Order: sequence, then C-alpha cells, then structure tokens
Amino acid sequence: MDTLRHNRLVDRETHLARIAELAAYARAGSGGLLRLVGGSGVGRSALLAEAARRAALGGLTVLRARCAVDETATSYAAARQLFGLDPNGDGTEAELWSLLRLHCAHDTLLLAVDDVGLADPESQRWLVRVARRVDRLPVLLLVTERREPGLGQTPSAFARDLPVELAATCRVAPLDRRAAATLAPLADACFPATAGNPALLTALLADLEPGAAELPTVPGETFTDAVGRWLRGCGARAETAAGIVALLQDRPVADPDDPAALIAAYCAADVDHVTGWFADLAARGLLVHDRPGHWPRFAHPLLTRAVLAGLAPGQRAEIHRAAARFRHRNGEPDDRVAAHLLHTAAPGPAWAAHTLVSAARTASPADAVVLLRRALDEPLGEHRRGLVLGELGGLEVVTDDAERGIRHLVEAVHLQQSVDGLFRAANTLGTVLAARGETPAALDVMADLAERFADRPDLVHAVEAAAALIASHDGRSWLEVVRGLRRIAVGTPHDLAPPAFALLTEFDATNGVLSAAEVADRVHALVAGPLDPAVRPYVLVSAATLAQWADLLGDAERLVERGLAAFREPTLEPAYQCLLSVRAETRIMRGEYAELLAESSGRNPHLVAQTVIALIETGRPERAHELVAGVDDDRDSWEWNEFLYARGLLRLASGSPAEALADLRECGRRQAEREVHSPVVTPWRSAAAECHVLLGEPGPAVALAEEELRLARIWGTPRAVGRALRALASATGGRRGLSLAADAVDLLREPAVPELVPALITHGRLLADNGRRITARRVLRDAATRAGRAGAVRLRGVAEAALRDLGARGARPETLTDSEERICRLAAAGHSNTEIAELLHLAVRTVETHLTNSYRKLGVRRRSGLAAALG
Repeated sequence: MDTLRHNRLVDRETHLARIAELAAYARAGSGGLLRLVGGSGVGRSALLAEAARRAALGGLTVLRARCAVDETATSYAAARQLFGLDPNGDGTEAELWSLLRLHCAHDTLLLAVDDVGLADPESQRWLVRVARRVDRLPVLLLVTERREPGLGQTPSAFARDLPVELAATCRVAPLDRRAAATLAPLADACFPATAGNPALLTALLADLEPGAAELPTVPGETFTDAVGRWLRGCGARAETAAGIVALLQDRPVADPDDPAALIAAYCAADVDHVTGWFADLAARGLLVHDRPGHWPRFAHPLLTRAVLAGLAPGQRAEIHRAAARFRHRNGEPDDRVAAHLLHTAAPGPAWAAHTLVSAARTASPADAVVLLRRALDEPLGEHRRGLVLGELGGLEVVTDDAERGIRHLVEAVHLQQSVDGLFRAANTLGTVLAARGETPAALDVMADLAERFADRPDLVHAVEAAAALIASHDGRSWLEVVRGLRRIAVGTPHDLAPPAFALLTEFDATNGVLSAAEVADRVHALVAGPLDPAVRPYVLVSAATLAQWADLLGDAERLVERGLAAFREPTLEPAYQCLLSVRAETRIMRGEYAELLAESSGRNPHLVAQTVIALIETGRPERAHELVAGVDDDRDSWEWNEFLYARGLLRLASGSPAEALADLRECGRRQAEREVHSPVVTPWRSAAAECHVLLGEPGPAVALAEEELRLARIWGTPRAVGRALRALASATGGRRGLSLAADAVDLLREPAVPELVPALITHGRLLADNGRRITARRVLRDAATRAGRAGAVRLRGVAEAALRDLGARGARPETLTDSEERICRLAAAGHSNTEIAELLHLAVRTVETHLTNSYRKLGVRRRSGLAAALG
C-alpha cells in the first residue's frame, strides 16, 4: 500500500506546494478553498491524504471526511464525519457551526473532504456556506472532486452553487510518460495501456511477474479490477459506452457520426455528450481514432480486454443486437448487419434470416457457412429452409465438412419446392458424391431428379447434361453415358438435345476423330441460336471447352463469361466448376501465369494442376511441390488425369525424369481407358518422350513423339503440331531433328504461343550440335528474351544454361513485360497495390505477382528502388 501511495504521488509536488501556500495563509487567519479536480484513478485521494499528513506535521488540525454514495440520503452525514460524530446521528446545521467555531478558536484547521460530489445535499450546501466565510477564518477547506467527461451527468450541488470567485481549482492529471517511466522498469511499456492513470498503471505493474521483460497478452486480475473501478467512477453510462467501444472497435461505419449515435441511443445519452466523451478519451491517449470510416479503438489490447471482462453476462449479445438494429435501420450493407447477428441468439428481428443469407452470398466460403448455419436458427418455412440448406451444404463440402454438407444437401432435396432450388440442390449433391468416389450413387440422385422432371423436357435435358459431367468423374460411367448418347444420335437424331450433341463432340475431339476446324464449326452452330435457360450453362461449358482446345481462345473466354453470368455465386455445380477449369487452362495456353496465380483458388485437381504448371513456368517449384503434396485424391476422373500430367511436368522440371515418366505413362494409360487419344487435352506423349531422351532411351522417345505428331495433325492446330514436332526433333537429333525443330519454330511463331520458347531452345541446341554455334546463340538469346518477357522464369533459365554451354555470355538483361512495366511505374509513383489494381482493372494478387517478378528482373528488393531501376 505504501508503494502504491508513493507511486500515485509521483509528479505531484506542484500541487502540494500550492496547498502549503494556502495553509500558510490560513495560519495567518485568512483561510481559503482549494478544489482538487481530476478523473477516476488519477490519485486525488492519495494527494489529499499526503496534503493532510504534511499539514498535520506543520501544526494544523486536520478534520477529514470521505464521502460515499450510500450516505447521500442521510442529512449532514459528511459534515458530521469531519467532527468525528456518528454520520447517522441527529444534528443541526447550528451544531456544525458551533463545532467549527470551537475548533477555530484554538487551532488552524484543514478540512479535508474526499469526493465532495458524493456527499449528501445538506453537507454540500453547508460546505458552500463555509467556503463563503473561510477567508475570515483560520481554515483551509480542501476538497476533491471527480470530474469525468459527461454522458448526461449533472454537476454536484457543491460545484453548482459555489461562487465562481471562490472556486480555486487545482487540476490533478494523469502522469506524463516521463513521470510514469520512473515507477518501474516496464512502466514505459505500460503507458499506452493506462495513459498514465496512476491507479491503472500501478495495477498493471502489480500484475507483472517478478523480472518480467514484457507485458502479458491477457490482463491480470488486479488490472482488470482497476479498470472496472475506473469505469464505475466515470458513471454508468460511460461504463456501458466503454463496453460498446471495446466490443465494436475497428468495425467499419457508414457515417462518421454513427458510433456516437449508436452509443447515445443505447445509453439514452446526448449525441454531443458522447462526442465530447470520445474527444476527452482521445486527448488522454486512451482512445485512438486513426482509421477513418471505422469505430475508434482503445489504445492498447490489454485495456480493451479488461473493459470487455467487465461486461455483464448477456450484455455483449444485447449490444450486438442493438448494433444490428441500428445498422439495419440506417440501410447499411447486409454483411455489416449480419456480423452483429452472429453474436446474438435466435430468434432475431423478422429480417434477420434474410440479412444472414444475403450476407453469405458475398462472403468467403468459410464465413458463408457460419452465416448460413446461424440463419437456420431463425424461424424458417420449409421452402426457405430448403433453399438455405442447399446453399449451406454446397459450401460445407468446399470447406472440408463433407459429411455435414451431404446431410444438409439430402435434407434440402427433400424440402425443395421450387424447380430451380431442387435442381441446384440435387446437382450439387450429385457432384459432391462423385467427387468422393461415389459416382453410381451420384447418378442415382440425378436419375431420381430426371423422374421428378418427367413432364419438363427442358429440365430433363439439363439433368442429363449435368449427369454426364458428373459421370466424367468415373471412366466407366462416362463411357456408358457416351454410348447411350451415341445410340440416340444414330436411332433418333432429332431427339439429341444441344447438351448431348456438345458432349459427343467433346468425346469425338478427344478420341482423335474430329479436327479443330470441324469442332470450330460445331461450336459456332451450338451457340448461334437461342438456348433454353435450363441447359444454357451446360452447352456453354462444352462450347467453351471445345473453343479452347481449338485455340479459339478469345471465343473460349467470352463463352466462359457468358456461362459464369448464369450463376449468382460460386457453387459446386459441375457446369460452374468446368467453366473455372476452362478459364484456368486458357490462361496457361496464353502464358498468363501471373494472372492465373492471382485468380487461382480452386480445390479440384484440375485447377491445382493448372496452378502447378504456372508455378513451374514462373520458377517456383518449391511452392508447386507443396501444392502437389496436399492433393491425395486418386480417382478415375478426368481431373485426376490432368493432375498426373502436371505432376509429371513438375518432376521433369525438377530433374527427376524417371518419376516424371511414371506419372506421364499413368496419365496416358488412364486416358486410353477413357478413349482419350488426342493430345489436345493432355499432351503426355511429348513430355514422356523428353523423359526418355534424358534417360538415354531414344527409341521409345521417337515412338511416342511420332504417335503424338500423327494425332496432332488430325487435330490440325499449329500449337498441337508444333509441340509434337519439337518433341520428335529432340528425340531424333541430327539433321532430321534440326529440320523438324525449324519446322516447329516456323509453325509456332505465328501466332507466338508459349510453346514457341521450348521449340527455340530445342532448335538452338540442335544448331549447336550440327556445328552452327553462332546461329545457335542467336536463337537461344531469342528464346531467353521471349521467356523473360513472358515471365517464364524456368524456360529463361534453360535458355541461359544452353547459352553458357556454348560459351556465350548469356542473354541481354531481362526485360519487363508491358504489364509489368506499367504496374512498376505506377508503384514507383507512389500508388498502393490496391490503387494500381483499381486503375488497371486487375486483381490485387495479379499486381502483387507482377511486382514480385519485376523486382527479380530489375534486381531491386523493395518498392523504393523501382524509380532508379526504371530510369
């Protein structure tokens, strides 16, 4: 206790000197009044006690009273305390005056009254009358008053009735940082959590373990209790307001005045008073408001947690409920309103369920699951409950809670009353079951669905298309679907719906029956006329897939966007997932690796495969290996075959041709089982041929490359043929290989596709092998430059290594792509990544990826070096 008292009196000598000066006047017969005014916990009582101690040592007679709330109803309780009388006894004001005159006749008095504002009204009025006469008496009247920023509080009778000319005041402020730092080794670190308030500061120090080198993350009992006392001393409204700030701090607001308005409404206080309270706490350093458009926050997490600890049970939910109503009434976005509803129990307001579901549609999958689960707690009719269950089940599967997701989807299918809701729920359930390797069960779900839609041919066609995509997860089921469609096409071709025709075209394209030109004609025919809304997404996904294979990448992108527009939000529906796959593979075919990595968030093996390829080409094999290690699915699906191909490429690029060959051969075996022979999907043969070359096995390499070339010529696109020619050139070598490589380069140069760079590298190596080293260097430099411009770090490294083998100095300094240079110049001009993304209509992740590549190319480590590097 002595230590505490001493600590609270740090930096108080000026106050004590003023008191001593007034005591000297009192000894001379001319007394006075001094008010020690300050907030809760600043040490007013300790200062009063020290002043009384020093006065007694100086020969004054000290009479003390400590006022309390529980005595405010007893007349003259505080005044009687001064004279040692029973506060609850009877007495009159005349008796008090008699006792005062009696003491003054013999002694100089110090009347020390602590917390005068809590005294009973009669005592306060008597002390005001004493103050009016004290200048003619040997009396120093020293009172302490608690003064906090008001939230509708009225001043005490003493403060209100005291004549201005008598109201000598000494402000008792918190300690400044310099003074606080003298208390203990960690006192300076404690300052942000206490703003120098002595009661809070000493309590926080008391909670520290002996020899502690840093503050704890959780407030101790002493500090928590001190914060509670401090807030109670500020008044009930301020205590509640502090709890609201601690609970809602840093949340976004629609209007800067909203925090004050909400607190005023909740606490029945005046908005201006709340605004003043904010300003006062900020001036003391206890409150920070450095994020425009957000709630203010307490200056230190320890203070926030201590305030929250003082909230009564259920008070948090009450505050969140009030905040939800306030924000809903103000028309704020549903996600902000729903964030409060999550902390309240059902049932909520009538609009709660709608708000939660609406917020889920713009949230991340994990957050959407939380919102929809809370929505299910609200009273919902069967139809509405079925819709929510359908959305929730689909999201739960995505967020690794498949068992619960399937249960919810099954319930949704039974509850659905709308055709659209039933189709979506059953479709998602089928997709989930297929992804878990339960394709027969998934197809049973779709068969049941087709029976329920028997009187709607358009919906039956949509179900059949969805079932076909689901069947593709299983090779045997997929071939059965194809055979069934083939029988319809032969027997009653007029019954073949557009989705079925599109799927048969996909099969024939991958089977090596159709050419790209024939497929292009079919694509244009498929999308030329109007499409029934129920089947539109399935026709568009097939058309986009075929256009991408045919190297009509612009058409593919437009068809993907048309298809995605049919979905309000991300979903597990097979058409939606396939559209994402087409978009990702189109990025790879364009060499837009940075854009793909910025967009990539898919969990199915195909999207992972495309991400792995992008990571390989951008020189990040370590991250690609991490991604591959996280995939443990091994099912007979087309997606898994694509994954095997990508993993084979990764192992090949990582110097493990034998392991790569095993993956690529397994990919080829599985594709053959599905009757997929064309290299348009997975050109595994050319990659496997390269593995054989590295393993010193030219015979198998030539055989694989020749077979791919044969199939590529049936398909007929420059990309497919050029890639196969390059593989055959590498496997063959010699003059024939050189000729084949030159043909590959010529074929791939217009339009320049990413496959051109490996063709140039192969051509350069074969030129060197045939003694044409100067030409070889020129070709390899061209390859390195093109790879650098495209951000293809791996291929640039391969070209550089080939140049070094020829004794060349390497390629010219790596140049930025147009996109990279544009982004770097904006960054050098001071724009943030978010601002650049908005200016160029890009994703923020795309900007970050471009900057990372640019730093490496320019040889700078941070943003500040861009301006000099760009020149």
